[in-house]
Amino acid sequence: MIWPNAISIKHLGYLFITLIGLVFIFNAVHFEPHDFANYYFGATFLKEGNFSSLLYFPHKFNQEIATLGYKNIFCSYAPNPPFLATFFMPFTFVSLKIAKIIFNLISLLLFLYSLQKLFKIYAIKHIFLFLIPIVFLIPFRNNFLFGQIYLLLFFLLSEGFLAFKRKSYIKMGVFWGIAIMLKIFPIILLFFLLFKKQYRALIYLFSTCIFLLSISLIINGSEVWEFYLKSVLIKSSNGEISRDVVLGYQSIFMFLKKLFLSNTTIFSISLLLSKLILIVISYFFTKNETSELNTFSFWIFLSILLSPYGSTYTSILLIFLFIYYVKEINPNFKLLFVIFLFFLISNTPIHYFLELPIPFSFPRLFLLLILFIFLVSKNFNYIHRKSSIVFISFFLLIALLTSKNDIQNGQVLVQDQPILVYDYVIEKSILNYIYWNKNGKQMESTGLAIKNIDTSSTTMHNNQIYYKGKQITFNDDNKLKPSVVNQEILIYLSDLNQGIGFYQLRSIPLTLD
Repeated sequence: MIWPNAISIKHLGYLFITLIGLVFIFNAVHFEPHDFANYYFGATFLKEGNFSSLLYFPHKFNQEIATLGYKNIFCSYAPNPPFLATFFMPFTFVSLKIAKIIFNLISLLLFLYSLQKLFKIYAIKHIFLFLIPIVFLIPFRNNFLFGQIYLLLFFLLSEGFLAFKRKSYIKMGVFWGIAIMLKIFPIILLFFLLFKKQYRALIYLFSTCIFLLSISLIINGSEVWEFYLKSVLIKSSNGEISRDVVLGYQSIFMFLKKLFLSNTTIFSISLLLSKLILIVISYFFTKNETSELNTFSFWIFLSILLSPYGSTYTSILLIFLFIYYVKEINPNFKLLFVIFLFFLISNTPIHYFLELPIPFSFPRLFLLLILFIFLVSKNFNYIHRKSSIVFISFFLLIALLTSKNDIQNGQVLVQDQPILVYDYVIEKSILNYIYWNKNGKQMESTGLAIKNIDTSSTTMHNNQIYYKGKQITFNDDNKLKPSVVNQEILIYLSDLNQGIGFYQLRSIPLTLD
């Protein structure tokens, strides 16, 4: 048998990735617009001069989309920053379907470009090219199907890192600055530079972010950015994208929130403790690690661990770690183990586990923690390794000792409300809530009989509800339409612990004088 030479293997490897990518792009044509629609319509409204903070409320965003003639689409612009709408404006000059195809093709080309540079610079054996679309199959596929931007982010982060290695800090600042403005989480690279004591690079990156923010303030407007920073970013940082607890996110945040639904104090303390442990370990790792590729890959991995909402497509960024390991570890059992670990993280069918009790309902999170320990263990002496073991043991222990029973929130008027309730009406003396899904406006009965309704005794001030001059609510959630029904219950719409504008119909019993 005649084996292909090294150049043939390289070309076949890139051709293999390209063909699989093209198959997924073709499949995406017949797939729903999904996340790409959020970017496309946000940019469309910006181009038309109709981009305001109201679009961060999903029912308003979807209503505006419906006016453009689109049907069977369910979108939410949050938690994306305003800059993302500016970035995607060029794609709005073609139809939604064509725009998604073009964006996916550009993403594939940029991904291949960065991949070949990394393989060349680090002298990676090209046989490993064939593993990338297999080991990272689901993240690779979902980026195309959903029209997500993580292949583009891979390019921006990779090019910024290579510029950093060459001490080309202006170029680094541009690539990383755009990545930060698109998805915010790459801002963790500021701490990467700080812990590496690369103060000049830090100044360049910070300055670039300020410059890009200034441009976006001119284009998007200061009102939108103020609302994003004060409301949207705070909610998304708390894992409030849509529902209160989303097990599919498979994050440390959601794990702890699921455990401590009935005790927010313990949840806050445990979350703070876990972040402190991660930061301490990150400091020692950055201090002791000599490989810049490994350190950079670690910080990208850390951003995934710290994020309150994980996803399949973010796992594509683990390719940085994959490249480091196939370069540094000789083909042996250890390399096979870590490649298999990458495969499990990327491809484990999470939906089969979600109904299981904790900790078994969080398989991806614990796989990530195993990878974390594997990554940091060789850099630490025994004390530091023990700190890493304590880290994962902490989560296992509280998982076993904490009650699994969910505590229902008594303020929710009707359990299992649709994800996007945004109004209510009284019809035939029955309270009905109005919600939006991909079929448009829908209405459903609560079953609550209404004898009378009073709106005159309730007022709203600074987003708080007052009843007969007395403050009734004290949370920072968005609230709408407070009313007193049957002289005994205050009802209102609230996105408490939910994504911004994802309301639920809630109630507060009243004690009448």
